[in-house]
Amino acid sequence: MKSGFITLIGRSNVGKSTLLNALVGSKIAIVTPKAQTTRKPVRGVLHDERGQVVFVDTPGLFLGKKDILSKTLNSFARQQLEGVDGVVYVTDPARPLGEEEEEIQRMLRSINIPVIMVINKSDLPESEKRVLQELKEVDVGQQATLEISALKRKDLNRLVDLIFNILPEGEPFYPDMQITDMNHKEWVEELIREKAFFRLHQELPYTLAVTLDEMEPRENNQTYIRATIWTTHDRYKRMIIGAGGGMLKQIGTDVRLELESVSGKRIFLELRVKTDPKWPQRLFKQI
Repeated sequence: MKSGFITLIGRSNVGKSTLLNALVGSKIAIVTPKAQTTRKPVRGVLHDERGQVVFVDTPGLFLGKKDILSKTLNSFARQQLEGVDGVVYVTDPARPLGEEEEEIQRMLRSINIPVIMVINKSDLPESEKRVLQELKEVDVGQQATLEISALKRKDLNRLVDLIFNILPEGEPFYPDMQITDMNHKEWVEELIREKAFFRLHQELPYTLAVTLDEMEPRENNQTYIRATIWTTHDRYKRMIIGAGGGMLKQIGTDVRLELESVSGKRIFLELRVKTDPKWPQRLFKQI
């Protein structure tokens, strides 16, 4: 049997979280079009007859920003290259490489850990893969370069085969059937954040957080949930609430429908929005 930790690294929105969910076979990490959706390392566990792989999804690098959120996320990404058994470097053939890609490549060349490079989004039309050939020529000392589609789950079996080739022998880290180290409270907080990002699109910056204040079972297969959405400015608070509270109601409906689908229970959800310019400092002190 083999077991080990594999870090997924790459820029924001290259598909790391989508890949993690596809490899594990369940929705572990939230996926949105917003940069820096992933806030902290998220672990997903793949169980296989050959052993166990613990995947670590990392925040994308965000260079050129001085705020505490960006600096902390960059630190998280770098830390997850330490003490792991391998790295899957995820790239996007539709986006010019840029300085963030170059920084990741410098990081990978400086470590003595097996690297597998994947060029994601192979399902895109050829005309959109503007830097495909450029990516094929990238050399960070990787053991293999593989084209996949995390969204369509194409060629993921080939990726898993390559990963097991580099894993050491060892006992499982997690029991059978456990697919993440994220608890239910954290997952609900992430789900609310995901739905807020989808509804608000580009109108809201990524400085948004969610805390679950109360979650309790009630009679007749019902669950009551109360949560707070935090943002840094009153103008963003007004965006989240919307005219007549309409935006917040839409976010709440999206969350409730998914929770009811997953849990099979009737969900009563109460959302409120608060402003705190220092929420990033408070949040990351808890991580």
